Amino acid sequence: MTQFPNFSTKISNSSLANTAEDAQVSLPEPRPQSLPRKPWLIVSLGNPGKKFNGTRHNVVFMMVDAIAKAKGISINTVNFKAQIGKGNVPVMLAKPQTFMNSSGESVSELSQRAYIMF
Repeated sequence: MTQFPNFSTKISNSSLANTAEDAQVSLPEPRPQSLPRKPWLIVSLGNPGKKFNGTRHNVVFMMVDAIAKAKGISINTVNFKAQIGKGNVPVMLAKPQTFMNSSGESVSELSQRAYIMF
C-alpha cells in the first residue's frame, strides 16, 4: 500500500487578506446593460444506446439528467445529432447521440447555433 505524505499548512488570521486591495486583486468591471446575455450550453459526453445506460461511460449523461430534473427541464427535442432541452432559465442541456469520439460533430453545431434557438 502506498503511503502519501501528510501535507498540512497553518494559516494565521494575520496572513489572510481582508479586502481586494490587500490581496492586490482587481475586481471585474460591471457588465454593461446593453450587452445581451447569451444562454449557457451544457453538453454531456457519453455513448448512445441501451448498452451504455448506467455505465461509467455515461456518468455525465446521468448528471445532465439530474440537472434537468432539478430545474424542470425536459430533454425531449432532437436537433444537431443531440437530445436537447431548454427551460425557463437561459440554459440548454444537450446529450449528443453520436459516440464519444464523434461528439464534436454535434457540439460544433450546437455551439454555433444554440443562442439562435432561445
